[in-house]
Amino acid sequence: MNHSVAVPPAPPAGGSGPDSAGNIRLPQVRQIRITTPFTWLQRGWADLWRQPAASLFYGVAVAVTGAVILGVTASLPYLFGAAITGFLLVAPMLAAGLYELSRRYLTGEPATLFDSMRAWRRNPSALVSFGLLSMLAGTVWQVISAVIVAAYYKGPALAPLDMMIEVLINPQHYLMFFIYLGSGGVLAALVFALSVVSMPMLVDRRCDLLCTLATSLNAVAANPLPLALWALIIMLLTGLGFATALIGMILVMPWLGHASFHAYKDLVEET
Repeated sequence: MNHSVAVPPAPPAGGSGPDSAGNIRLPQVRQIRITTPFTWLQRGWADLWRQPAASLFYGVAVAVTGAVILGVTASLPYLFGAAITGFLLVAPMLAAGLYELSRRYLTGEPATLFDSMRAWRRNPSALVSFGLLSMLAGTVWQVISAVIVAAYYKGPALAPLDMMIEVLINPQHYLMFFIYLGSGGVLAALVFALSVVSMPMLVDRRCDLLCTLATSLNAVAANPLPLALWALIIMLLTGLGFATALIGMILVMPWLGHASFHAYKDLVEET
């Protein structure tokens, strides 16, 4: 496996754009070992502590945002679970500053909190498009979630957490549980496949959104088992963050953000 290497801060737009015939040239993807995701965690952890104040700022921002979302939907059973899942769907968009910090560490550029906030200036239209796509995915899931609950939940009106317990312990709700879990799993898998390298790639190089989405799908197709493990690691660490009343997200989010940038660097060839 090739190791991460430094890249120019602003590569030419033609690196992964259309060729003379108008066809989009996609970057090549690498095959990795099943254990490589643990290397990404090691590199992400190292990046986290290079400038902890800058990295943890994003963790605090995500934890506060998550707390506000959960607080608003705490009395809305139809939206509470969907709000949690939707929040996870748009999380990669919130990590742009972390990707920029890791990019700057590799290239030797100045890397401060202020510098990281300039990530959105590197590829603004494509980054905004990705953000809108993420929000659309979150909105679609909220609608699907509300429809499933309205169609299959036959129990009494309960607070969100009580309703979740009722669904888990009452056999009459098992059909709803499996439909809800299956629908959410399919959407989450699709979003993961489309985004595993997309956002870091948009921060690192000038390319359009379709190019990054296709490259992300190619990376998953070339490495199904390692990236399935990576998805499981993300799910477990994120679950730990939620289990600690979002306090753990202050550390987990920047750790995974930095690690995700190194995942992209190992998966996608330089152009």
